[in-house]
Amino acid sequence: MTTEVCIYKGKKIPKNSIIIEGFPSKGFVSTIAAKYMIDELDMELIGYIESDKLKSVAVIHNSKPMRPIRIYARGNVVVVLSELMIPLKHLSEFSSALIRWLRDISPGEVVLLAGIAGKNTEKAHEIFGLANTDELNLQLMQLNVNRVEEGMLTGISSDILLYCVENGIPAISLMTETKNLPDPLAAASMLAIVNKILGLQVDTQRLVDEGKKIETMFNDITTQVKRGQEGYKQTLENYPSMYM
Repeated sequence: MTTEVCIYKGKKIPKNSIIIEGFPSKGFVSTIAAKYMIDELDMELIGYIESDKLKSVAVIHNSKPMRPIRIYARGNVVVVLSELMIPLKHLSEFSSALIRWLRDISPGEVVLLAGIAGKNTEKAHEIFGLANTDELNLQLMQLNVNRVEEGMLTGISSDILLYCVENGIPAISLMTETKNLPDPLAAASMLAIVNKILGLQVDTQRLVDEGKKIETMFNDITTQVKRGQEGYKQTLENYPSMYM
C-alpha cells in the first residue's frame, strides 16, 4: 500500500485556497497551533492521510477515534494537521503524497508552521520567517518577523517549500523559538502572526490561559504511552501524541 491522501467526504477544495501545514516540530508548536486553530475556527474534517507506515495508530478526541494525520477546512482556509511524528525514513513518501495533492488542488498560498530550538535572547518566543515573494517578505518585515538570511530547512516543510518556489506558489515558513515541551505559549505567539498575515481572528487567550493545563495533560499522556510501549525502542520524539 502506498502513502495516499484521501479526501473522503467528497468536499472539493476551492482553487487558490490557503493551505496551512502543521506537522510536529520542536516543542510541538506547529501541532498545537494547527489543532487550536481548527478548534477555534470550528473547521470541518474533510480528509486524512492513510499509509501502511501508520498502521496500528489512532488518536482519540471526545471519545471518537481518528486518524493521526487529518485535513480540515473552513471556507478557503485548509489545515493539514499531524499528531504523529513521521519516521525519518518515510518522510519522502509523505512529502511526495502532499505535493501530489497540492498539484491537484492548485493552492493560492501555503503557510508552513514550525518550532525551532530557542536561543539565549531577551525576547521570548521570537518569530523567524522565510517567504518566496516580495509581497510576503514585506509582510514579514512590517510584522517585525526576523527574516532568515542563511541556514537550512529539513523535513516535509522543506520539500513543500521547494515545490512552491519551483511552481510559483506564494509560500511562507514561520518558525517560533521554543525551549519547552510542549510549548503552547510559543504556539500562541505564532498564531498571532498567522492571524495578521491571513486576516484570521483566532482568539489565542484560551491557549495562553490553559498553557499549564495542556502541559500537564501532555506529560500524563506521554507517560501512558511510554508504559504501553515497553519493549519498543522509540523515544518521545518518535512517538508523540498531542491533545488540546
